[in-house]
Amino acid sequence: MSVKQVSITLDNIPGQFLRVSECLGAEGINIRAISVADTSEVSTVRFVTDNPQKTINVLKSHGYSVRERDVIAVEIPDHPGALRAVLKPLKTSNINVLYLYTFLGKGES
Repeated sequence: MSVKQVSITLDNIPGQFLRVSECLGAEGINIRAISVADTSEVSTVRFVTDNPQKTINVLKSHGYSVRERDVIAVEIPDHPGALRAVLKPLKTSNINVLYLYTFLGKGES
């Protein structure tokens, strides 16, 4: 399934992502997956939310430069070798995996 990923760049200063989280939370936006790649001065924050268009609008209204991209979302069973079933067809189709989001669901009670 294709989902929208929203990306922003933040200065590596304590509290920067807190500000983003507060902006989105105040608007009722839920962050479902997140990936952060940092350098010494900036971090690229990539996330998937429950409402990507609203996310983009809110972030832009707070002065953030926002990038949007379609990404592939797959559910993988929890057993050894399951990731291979996703990666092998991607390789066959010459699709490179640049980064991953992990999500550990709530699990069974």
